[in-house]
Amino acid sequence: MKRLARCLITLSILIGLWLIGWPPQEVQAADGSGGYRVYLPAILTGGSNIPATGGKAEAVLTLETFAAQVADGQAGVVRGIYVEGVLAYRVDQQPAGNYLYITGQPDTVTQFGLVKPPVIGLLAHNTLAGAKFFDLREGMRLWVIEGDGRTQAYRIRQRFEYQALEPNSPTSSFKDLASGEVLTAAQVFERHYQGAAHVTLQTCIAREGVSTWGRLFVIAEPEP
Repeated sequence: MKRLARCLITLSILIGLWLIGWPPQEVQAADGSGGYRVYLPAILTGGSNIPATGGKAEAVLTLETFAAQVADGQAGVVRGIYVEGVLAYRVDQQPAGNYLYITGQPDTVTQFGLVKPPVIGLLAHNTLAGAKFFDLREGMRLWVIEGDGRTQAYRIRQRFEYQALEPNSPTSSFKDLASGEVLTAAQVFERHYQGAAHVTLQTCIAREGVSTWGRLFVIAEPEP
C-alpha cells in the first residue's frame, strides 16, 4: 500500500505540471517502481452547460454583466474570472478523477482538480485562453466569480517563468528564468499550488519552435 501511495503522489504532481499542450506520453513512477502508468493526451474537451460568453473582455461592459452571464446558482463553485479590459473567461471543472482534462473552448479555463482550497488552480492552453495570461501584470485586479453570482477580488502579485530543461520528459526539472534556480517538478508544484489562499493561473511558454518550452505561472492574492 505504501508503494502504491508513493506512485499515486508522484503521478499527481507530474500530471499537474504537464497537463498543457503536449503529445501523449507514457509516464512511469519516478522512483522506478513501475506497474502504475497513465497516458497524457494532448487535449481532452467536453461539453459544458455554462452559458457561452464569447471570452472577450471588450464584449463585456461590466463585471456585473459578466457575472450574470456565467451564474448558474451553484454556490462555492468557480464559474468565471474577470480582469477589466483584459479577459473575461468562464471556468469549468475537471470531471471527477480526470485530472488530464483541459477544455478546448477558446473562452474558457479549467479549474485544476488536484489543487485544494484555499488555493485555486486554473489551466489553459497558450493557443487559447492562456494567451491572455501573458497580458496580466502585477497590481491588476482579478475577480473570481462563483455560480451564485458572488465575487472575490484578488490582486496579481507575481509572475514566474520557467524553462523546462527536458520539454518532452514528464520528469523534467525547471529553470526559473529570473533567478536561474533549478527546481524539480515537485518543488514547482509545491511553490505554486500549495500554501495560503491565492489563485494560480498556468499556461505553457512556446519558444524556439517548441510548444512546451516552458511554463508561465501568474499568482493573485486575495484582497482584504
